[in-house]
Amino acid sequence: MQRRNVVALLGALLLGGGSMLRRALALGPKGAAPSLAAGADTLFPGGDGLPAASTFGLHERVLAMADLRLSIHEGIAWLDRHAASRGAADFVALDEPGRLAALDAAFASAENGIRPFVFALRQHIGTAYYAEPAIKKAFAYTGPPQPEGFADFQERPS
Repeated sequence: MQRRNVVALLGALLLGGGSMLRRALALGPKGAAPSLAAGADTLFPGGDGLPAASTFGLHERVLAMADLRLSIHEGIAWLDRHAASRGAADFVALDEPGRLAALDAAFASAENGIRPFVFALRQHIGTAYYAEPAIKKAFAYTGPPQPEGFADFQERPS
C-alpha cells in the first residue's frame, strides 16, 4: 500500500511538474515579440502606401492570446532552429526572402504543431490587418453588390 502512495505521489509530481513547465513556457518567451513582428511583416509587408502589420501592433495582439502562447513558443523555436540551420542567429536575423522561405518550410513541415502555428499566425494577423481602418480605406469597397448589382462596374468582377 505504501508503495502505491509513493508511485502515485511521484506520478502526480511528474505530471504536475510537466504541466507547470508547460505553463511556464506558455507564458511566452521574452524575445517573442520581435520574432512575431518579423513573421507578421513577412506575411503582411504592406507596400504601395500601406503600412506593414507590425506598425499596428498586431503581433502584440496575437502574443496576448492565451490559447496561442504555447504554439507561439514552439513555432518561434522552430523558426529559430530553421534560421540557425541556414547560418543566421535567429528568425529575426534572416532577410526577407529567408523569412519567407522559413515560413514556407514551416507550413510544409510535417512536424507536429508547426503548421497550425503558421496557419493561426496568418489567420489572426490577416484578419486584424484587413480590419484596420487605414487598410480598409485603401480599398475601393462600396458595399455588397446585391441587390442592385455592381454599381461601380459594367460587368461583375472576374
